Amino acid sequence: MDESENEIDEQKAAAALSRREWLLSLGSALVLLGFRGAPSQAQQESHTARTPLPAGLYKPSLDHLSHALDSKATFLPIPPGAETEYVQPRLGPFVPQGFTPEEFSVIRRLVEIILGEDLKSSAAGSALGAPDSIYDEIAEWIDLVVASAPGTRTLARSLLADQRALAVAVFGSEEPVRYLETFEPERVCREGFTWLSEESQRRFAKRFLDVDASGQSELIQAISDARPDRSETHTGTRLFDFLKAETIRGFYTSRIGLKELDHKGNSFYGQSPGCGLPVGDIVGQEKSVWGWSGSC
Repeated sequence: MDESENEIDEQKAAAALSRREWLLSLGSALVLLGFRGAPSQAQQESHTARTPLPAGLYKPSLDHLSHALDSKATFLPIPPGAETEYVQPRLGPFVPQGFTPEEFSVIRRLVEIILGEDLKSSAAGSALGAPDSIYDEIAEWIDLVVASAPGTRTLARSLLADQRALAVAVFGSEEPVRYLETFEPERVCREGFTWLSEESQRRFAKRFLDVDASGQSELIQAISDARPDRSETHTGTRLFDFLKAETIRGFYTSRIGLKELDHKGNSFYGQSPGCGLPVGDIVGQEKSVWGWSGSC
């Protein structure tokens, strides 16, 4: 394994999110804004009424999530002048930007294997212009991550010294910032696809998408966390690690994933909802470790 591969593994180890870490940091996503070539530049320019924000590091508000989850509609009406980027229906079939059509089909199948096929009945949205399933929705998210990666690296490397110092302070260490500056998911995917194609031919004399479900599972088992030797890393394992992290990220920020978490957001109550226990169950349980007695 060469030094560049070791560096990628170290970057992934430092930046990869476990499910618990992701859930704990759900509200602390960060964005770089205001630099030349920003992925959101076109959307910003389309809203000429907005006052431009200075370049820097921003935390987006997720307060709207709880309100969006209250609606069963796939798409919500966009209030005039809203700064939130609402999901809008597509006007035609999805066209991948980071992958070829065949590569995107592989990504979509890998997402299905990672998430499990028990979600097939959970449609991402039946409305016109919406992804057909949660698998399609997450595959489209991964395509966006890969397509945006070159621009993300450029933006991260364009930070002034004081802006970079701020990013390091917010993230708590150099590693996440260096990850944004150097990680190349497009290369990880490209090299991983090569491994998957060659291994499919070696084991089954077929391309991956033509292998039956049990054979595909066997291939993924060989590069997953359940592989016999976790210390062995190569282009295939790096592909799996990247897809696993982004699949978790995509799922737990989707409508289905947030509902699974019973995400409440910063909900507003007209009056305290209390603890929800019947009065009879509260009697005898009012001692507080702080020496105060209350209803819960």
